[in-house]
Amino acid sequence: MPILIVLVAGVLEMGRGYSFAVATSDAARDAARHVAGKTATTNGPGLAAMCSLATADLAAMTSNVSCPTQVNHAPPFVAGTDYTKPVAGQAVVVVYCGSSVNCTGSIPTLYQSEVDVYVYYGFSDLNILGGGITIQGSSRATTAW
Repeated sequence: MPILIVLVAGVLEMGRGYSFAVATSDAARDAARHVAGKTATTNGPGLAAMCSLATADLAAMTSNVSCPTQVNHAPPFVAGTDYTKPVAGQAVVVVYCGSSVNCTGSIPTLYQSEVDVYVYYGFSDLNILGGGITIQGSSRATTAW
């Protein structure tokens, strides 16, 4: 009986972790699409608008979102160097905007530029699977501006 309880608890934690992985991936994809798009008034909506969208996407998961952290090099990003590793229940949004500042720019110089958005989430799994795990979701988009 104790083995069955641990097995069921492990399966439930894996399911919970998977749902958080899907949420981080969706938030990264939505944020990358948004920040790479052209608005009616600007070339790229900027990091503040991207952060608001990512925060809204992650609202069902956590209200503790640290965003955005802009990195000046293409991925991979290194925890502790490029961004602060998330604590349990915290999401950290990291973005690379190519040569753009604030993910906005002029059409001739930044058209078809790379935008990478990574969302890291500190998952606390009740120590069934080993404790705190960082779940990562990422997306790459090409600017339309």
